[in-house]
Amino acid sequence: MTLSRHQQSRVALRSCLRERAGKLFRDDPLLLDRVYLASIELDRYPATSVSAGTLRYVLVADKGEMGVRAVREALDLGKVPVVLHSLADDRNALQVRLAHEHGGFAIGLEGAFRESYAGFAQMTARVEEVFRERFATDWHDELGRAAIYPGYGPLAENAAAIGHFRRSGIVFVGPMQDVVEQAGDKRQFRAIVEALAPEAVTPGIVIGDRDPAAILEQIRRAEALGTIAFPGRIKAANGGGGRGQAIVASPDDLDSALLKVLGAIESNGWEPGVMFEQNIPETVHLEVQVLRDRFGNTRHFGMRDCTEQRASQKIQEEAPPALLHHRPDLRSWIEKAAVEIADRVGYVGAGTIELMYKNGKVYFLEMNTRIQVEHPVTEASHGLRRKNGRVEALNLVAWQIRLADGQPIDFTQDDVVQTHVAREFRINAEAWNPMLKDARDGKRGMFLPNAGIFDTLNVPTGASASPSGKRRNGARGVRVRFDVGFSSGDVLVNKDPTFGKLVVAVPADQPEPYEVLREASLLVLAEMRIEGRQVRSDGSVIEGSRFQNNLSAHRWILEHAIMRRHARGEEVDRRHVNWVVDALRESAAAPTSEG
Repeated sequence: MTLSRHQQSRVALRSCLRERAGKLFRDDPLLLDRVYLASIELDRYPATSVSAGTLRYVLVADKGEMGVRAVREALDLGKVPVVLHSLADDRNALQVRLAHEHGGFAIGLEGAFRESYAGFAQMTARVEEVFRERFATDWHDELGRAAIYPGYGPLAENAAAIGHFRRSGIVFVGPMQDVVEQAGDKRQFRAIVEALAPEAVTPGIVIGDRDPAAILEQIRRAEALGTIAFPGRIKAANGGGGRGQAIVASPDDLDSALLKVLGAIESNGWEPGVMFEQNIPETVHLEVQVLRDRFGNTRHFGMRDCTEQRASQKIQEEAPPALLHHRPDLRSWIEKAAVEIADRVGYVGAGTIELMYKNGKVYFLEMNTRIQVEHPVTEASHGLRRKNGRVEALNLVAWQIRLADGQPIDFTQDDVVQTHVAREFRINAEAWNPMLKDARDGKRGMFLPNAGIFDTLNVPTGASASPSGKRRNGARGVRVRFDVGFSSGDVLVNKDPTFGKLVVAVPADQPEPYEVLREASLLVLAEMRIEGRQVRSDGSVIEGSRFQNNLSAHRWILEHAIMRRHARGEEVDRRHVNWVVDALRESAAAPTSEG
């Protein structure tokens, strides 16, 4: 009560706790909990962990390679993995098998993908039911030692789901719903950036109406006043992953673009609200990885370049960006701004601040309030320097779980060191088809997904990427990592074509590291063997068919003149978020498929 009447005392206590949380966690975790609860305003920043150091069960609510990764990290940390899975699609998935093999258990969910992995009410009911069955009268205490891990699945940025879990007494691995609503809503994120760095905001307006006529009127009025200009982009305030947005080339296109965005808002169940922003074409896509604990310690792990995309979704990522290699002042400013944004919203967990870059100027886009698909490329390029001088591997997923366990970040920003340059390749069950017309823009040429059964999954080692004589300088210390959610004999039938992520990294302290990385990546991609047969929607094999993937497309991208110049550190005008598809459509020698 005394602290609630004296805000300055509460602020001072938080500052003290931020500095001493590590020692308190080691010496007296219960005292740490009590001081933490006394220091925060529970109505604004509620508790975001189990009692310090008591986490036992990690409830994995994602599938594929992220579900498998979460199970393995839980086991490495001495936690019990509990896999929540679709009974229809994933009864025998790799993450389920791993949990059973290593002392964990699984909880089946009814329905298709949306009803199971996004069905937070069913999920809570089934978790409580199974915990009652397994632990009898102790079930409530055991559930108090559990946390639900959403990965980057449909629960990850769902404020309604997070609030439901909180009311049900289940800790959520990530930020609370108030933070998701503030940082994940593009309108509120825009307001935060305007207060912090108005020069880094895209010209535009925010519209809270849901009536199409009222929205159109506000856009037309803003154009007349000179606040905005065409071409522009209409965005759903809560959209993401390239969804819920439409380019508006001229005022004549407003009606159809708005109807498309409003339709996406309704079909996805997003909160109403749109933004109209002036379109800045042909930009580079950058982002900053941050991590923040419940005590207010925030760290960043440099930047990623995610410009190689198709259909507004990333397929290759690079860390740190070669583009800004010789611009340390700009890099530092962006990274510090990202930390300030995370601090202002009271973020807890791993998150990403996304931005556009063009001609030396940056525009902040949004905050992804979850771990992202491309986080391994940051892990591969950075490490943590410990007191004995040893550099420890960076593991962002393990840190997500530690933060849910009430642990404080135990390293300083200066302890975060770049060791490598790295590139990540999303290995997708899809292939480029130059003849198909893409309904999104009406042009011919698109990546066509397929489903299949895996017969062969072979990935070369780092040593095979640097044999003598295969490259002019000879690569050293090449690291190869493949995160995959399947093994030979498994069937991919889901709607997301990404089934694996290949990461190649080379030491940063060598001449031309990005060119070395490009050449090493080409060798690894050429030696990968992913083979299988296509299946129908019911999982039955299509005889005589080949399960197609995008390995050849990745090699084609790396061999392109744009990527050769990029690897030499040049700022290439033609390299922007649409360049890959544009170049594939222009090329007579574009790849078609690989089985």
